[in-house]
Amino acid sequence: MIDINFQKKPISVSIKHNAYYKLIILLAIINYCARGKKASLLLIHLVFWSLRNSDNRKILFDFSKNYRNTLVPWTFETGIDQVLSLGYIYQFLEKEIVTDTLEIKISSEGQKLLNNIETEKLFEDDLNRIKQIGQLPKSKIIRANNNWTLV
Repeated sequence: MIDINFQKKPISVSIKHNAYYKLIILLAIINYCARGKKASLLLIHLVFWSLRNSDNRKILFDFSKNYRNTLVPWTFETGIDQVLSLGYIYQFLEKEIVTDTLEIKISSEGQKLLNNIETEKLFEDDLNRIKQIGQLPKSKIIRANNNWTLV
């Protein structure tokens, strides 16, 4: 008979896959990229996509600064449902319906958390990347996405 032994070994997982890290990034996106401290899921996914690599970040930065008026096809961020659940459970986020669209709003508790993160100078590089993008109007994103065609 063969003896099989299992041993637990630590696995290094990037913080970028951690739901709590993504929650902080989500709060920053709503705070710095949305108008009125509330963002559509479209905006949230788009900014998360831009944070994946420098090419994506450059495209969205140029788009936000009006150096370009189109976007390349982009993808949705996986795990946003879990991040939103955490945000609602800990009362960092609130839901609001604006003209038939679900908007995710930062709560006062979420704002306090984000302020504490900034005071402690945590995740500075990530937060600065989000701040550089700046506010993105929903109508501008929709217009850019409408330019896509299937071949």
